[in-house]
Amino acid sequence: MSLIKKSEHEVQKVSRVEVTPVSRVTENEEAFVLTVELPGVGEKETELVLENRTLSLTAENAPQSFKDHSLVLNEIPEVRYRAAFDLPERVDTAGIKAARSNGLLVLTLPKREEVKPKRISITAG
Repeated sequence: MSLIKKSEHEVQKVSRVEVTPVSRVTENEEAFVLTVELPGVGEKETELVLENRTLSLTAENAPQSFKDHSLVLNEIPEVRYRAAFDLPERVDTAGIKAARSNGLLVLTLPKREEVKPKRISITAG
């Protein structure tokens, strides 16, 4: 593929696509952890909505603008991500936390206290 423009205003471009992001769920005694891949997506372009125990995610990578350069070739697609996750009754929805790191959105979904395992101590009697 040539890096030279065919004309002054012609740039090869990939159009916007809509996809379901790749995700993973792990669990421990305290919480479920939902990890979602969102490459190229910033915090401002990510929306999480919780309604009726369904967590909806919408995100998109923003087109990049160039101040001191002309765009010659763009093979990075503009992507809109959409996903919905039905949360089990065991999740304490008031305690959900979200963090971003290296193109990953990590959601911690804490379990309600009454469903967490409890250790019972034994006393000498």
